Amino acid sequence: MARLPANGPSYSIKGHGRGGPSRPKSQYAGLLRLIASGALCILMLGIYLYLRALHAVSLGTDFSNRHAQQQQENRMMGHNGHGHVGMHGRMSSGQRKNWLKNKVRENKHAHLKGGVVGGGGGHDGTEMEDEEEANAHAELYGENALDTNSENGDLDPTVEDSQSEDGGAAAADSHDNPEIDSVNDKVKDETNYKTPWHGKAPPTPPWWMESDPDDSFERIFLPSEEKKKYKHLRNLDKGGHVNKGIGLKHFFNPMCRHYRFDETVFPTVSVIMTTQNEPDDWISLSVESILARTPPALLVEVIVVDDNGTPGHHGLPKNIRKGVDEDEWTYLESLSPKVKVIHHDDREGCARSRLSGARVATGEVLMFVDSHIEMLSSTWYHHLAIPIIENPRTIAMQTIDVVDDLGSKDYSAGVGPLQYGIVSTEFWFGYQADRFGDYSEPIDATQFTEEELIERKKMKYQAERPHDREPYETPFGPGSLFAIRADEFWRLGGYDEGLFVWGGENTEMAFKMWMCGGRMLMVPCSRVGHMYRQHKEKDGRGALTRWPPTLPQEMTDRLGCAYKNSTYTGKFVVLKHPADNFTRITTRNNMRIMETWVGDHPAKSAYYKRLFGQEKPKPEFQRFIDDWEKDPAALKQVRIKKENKCHDFEWWDKYVYMRLTGRHHPWHLDNKKYQKVSCGSHKAKSCELCPQGNGKDWCNGDCKWCDKLEKCLPEEDSSKLCKAKGLQISDKVKEAAHERTKTKAKEGRHLEKRKRATLAENVIEDDNKLTLS
Repeated sequence: MARLPANGPSYSIKGHGRGGPSRPKSQYAGLLRLIASGALCILMLGIYLYLRALHAVSLGTDFSNRHAQQQQENRMMGHNGHGHVGMHGRMSSGQRKNWLKNKVRENKHAHLKGGVVGGGGGHDGTEMEDEEEANAHAELYGENALDTNSENGDLDPTVEDSQSEDGGAAAADSHDNPEIDSVNDKVKDETNYKTPWHGKAPPTPPWWMESDPDDSFERIFLPSEEKKKYKHLRNLDKGGHVNKGIGLKHFFNPMCRHYRFDETVFPTVSVIMTTQNEPDDWISLSVESILARTPPALLVEVIVVDDNGTPGHHGLPKNIRKGVDEDEWTYLESLSPKVKVIHHDDREGCARSRLSGARVATGEVLMFVDSHIEMLSSTWYHHLAIPIIENPRTIAMQTIDVVDDLGSKDYSAGVGPLQYGIVSTEFWFGYQADRFGDYSEPIDATQFTEEELIERKKMKYQAERPHDREPYETPFGPGSLFAIRADEFWRLGGYDEGLFVWGGENTEMAFKMWMCGGRMLMVPCSRVGHMYRQHKEKDGRGALTRWPPTLPQEMTDRLGCAYKNSTYTGKFVVLKHPADNFTRITTRNNMRIMETWVGDHPAKSAYYKRLFGQEKPKPEFQRFIDDWEKDPAALKQVRIKKENKCHDFEWWDKYVYMRLTGRHHPWHLDNKKYQKVSCGSHKAKSCELCPQGNGKDWCNGDCKWCDKLEKCLPEEDSSKLCKAKGLQISDKVKEAAHERTKTKAKEGRHLEKRKRATLAENVIEDDNKLTLS
């Protein structure tokens, strides 16, 4: 039997070639090799993507570390909390460039020394970041920006930076990273950053100080020939006719004369002066002092508004101008072509008269003054203009020195004190000598709980007084003697045209300025003499009252304030007393301001309760409020308040009044322990202190004068202590009244020296100051 070969039969299958049945196994092996190759590629791709992710993380971490390090360095160098330089919280372009140069220099050194991490000649994430920053800023600093000198760090154009093909690819790929693009875009923006002064140097302040005093007190801006025309201009220096020949230079802080000014950057000014029944050539003295002591290049005009009215116009009496010197207008216009006079047919009052002048004024700054003032130095306007230049939304007010109102025009009252402007519970303007001083006064145990007393005694307070040279903020100011930019004045709507005669224009303007984003400053280095019409004088016809002014019946009828007219009959009782014409109109003005700027705040109800004994006005006064709902002038003020997005009264009390005076508004519940009795037009700690040497004329309001005792007594006690029909007062009652007087006198001896001196001179001070024009 034939045997087959050990390896079996030899045969072939067509198409498979040599090897026979083993060929399919070879085919599967090739397929496996292909799959393994693909898996390896995927693995390498995954590793590559992983490395890319690590690169992004390391880039972010490194950027954060560098940013934190830069913050630390900036804090050590005194930079702001954002780690950057400048008022905008960012690094300046020069500092950014230096930082980038240092980083490029470090990266370049590492590259030249072969500091490449990773295999296959590739670049890791750190080098790719360095390459990216280098490429990004080569465009900013020039082609040679990356070349460095290893010794001194200067740019070296001989050293060329080469990139491997892989490195170039890595750098190119890095542009696809949004973090890197964001950083580079930010850097480019910073290098293109424009300074706030559009590439110019920072501005120079308009004033500076020098070691020698100037001649601002003696200097006048008049040629010798022109000076001869001025009949009333006075010498205020030593040897003159004021203050017993001593002069007024000592009224100023001596450093006020060390200021110097760049007048080329100062705004021009229009002075607006309103006048009515002004005696004794006061208008001429006021105008002459302005013309003589204001730089001609800055003074555009002096606008005098004659508010005396025209006889017979709208029922005005024929003798309405009996106290007016008609020749004085001609004299004023002869002084200078800058003097302009406006005559009113009707009597409009302070606010409306100032509006008349403001409408025709052409200066960049409006300066409102009275017609009984005297400028005391030739730099009065410079000192007012500085705060306005620094902050255009500013009212800058002069410091007042009191001029005698009985004919001598002397400064016998001495230097006017620096004080804060406030308002009383009757909404009258006054002054406060210091702030936070109430906290240092003797503690009244009846005003605090036992726990509060314990804490109060532990506290130590110091009264703060205004600086005698630098401007200081104040909640309120007088109705005139202040400067304001013309555009700012009209932004605030000017004065409310519904304010007539006198009163309210100063409080309205203060509310507007503070609530609508501005500020009010007293300027000690700008001083002015001002005559308060606070006394009476006599001539051959008997006593002549200088204040308040006598109002024509036409005006009270026009405003609905008469006792009897064709439209309404009312009693008009204010503070428990029948109100005269002047009180009715001023109360009407104050109510108008309350309705617009205090609004529905509880302070308004408290004010009405103080005036009328109830939280809502009496019918005769409520009628005004009803009319204002359709009054175009009142609606205009509401619109101005809305357009300027002005703050409310609560904001004003918190951020203005309390901050600047140390007290809440007068009607706040916390102020009960500070309240004083009303003497009529002013306030005092007791009725017996109301007269201040002026007799029964200053004993009104909550008090009543007793002719028998010649004392001012509380109204509720006056009937007991001062009996009518000539009955004799018992010795016991007299002795009791005398003891109270001695007690008050003893308390007066413990007053501060300044207060005692002021009271002795019969000058109203602190928050007892009369609100007189």
